[in-house]
Amino acid sequence: MNGKEETYSIGQVAKVVGVPKYKLRHWCDRHLNHIKRIRVGDNQSHRRFTEQDVELIRHIKEYRQKGFTLEAAVENARKDLMENKN
Repeated sequence: MNGKEETYSIGQVAKVVGVPKYKLRHWCDRHLNHIKRIRVGDNQSHRRFTEQDVELIRHIKEYRQKGFTLEAAVENARKDLMENKN
């Protein structure tokens, strides 16, 4: 194994999680700015999502479906993941 963590494109994440790409971009711009970007050419970059990022997005989606604001959904999803780590 080369030790590199597998990452996913925004299209792959959108398909797996069921959240449109435009919405994922919005969430990333507002609250998930830790998502890594890779440079493609001079003026373009692409987001790359880890498995942990995908899990966080799944939790955010669940909270949004329950009626939480985006801010509250992100906060609760992060807490959930932190509790599951311990």
